[in-house]
Amino acid sequence: AVLCGLLTSCTGEDGSDKPDVPDPDPSQSTVAPPPQEPLTAPEVDAGYEEVLSEGPHRGVQQFGTIELPKGESWIKVNCISRSKPVDLEISLEGIGGFSLGCSGVKVEKNANQMNLNSPRKLHFTVVTEESVRWYVSIQVPKQ
Repeated sequence: AVLCGLLTSCTGEDGSDKPDVPDPDPSQSTVAPPPQEPLTAPEVDAGYEEVLSEGPHRGVQQFGTIELPKGESWIKVNCISRSKPVDLEISLEGIGGFSLGCSGVKVEKNANQMNLNSPRKLHFTVVTEESVRWYVSIQVPKQ
């Protein structure tokens, strides 16, 4: 009788060999995703001026000709994705470009320095998914 009592305590109420385990709650999780930071334009550094300031934009954008002086220039990008991390690519015709990641939670702030041997006129393009919001600022020393 004791053996029988032990065996029945290991079976579920429906007679199966599975112990009674409550069903998971089918309701949605009450945990909200982390809030996104507000997207703002890049700051202009002291002693610099903007030759291009664009945003907020989403996805791909092509810009006209930009004149950059000889010497130091900065390309600053602030971006955030609507959900998953996504890459954003910057292209400067005739010079090259770079890629950066845009987070789904916090604003990514990126600054890239260029040093040109001579003044240049360039076409500027931003390539990314529609889920990415971004600002871009190209800054040169004040004359």
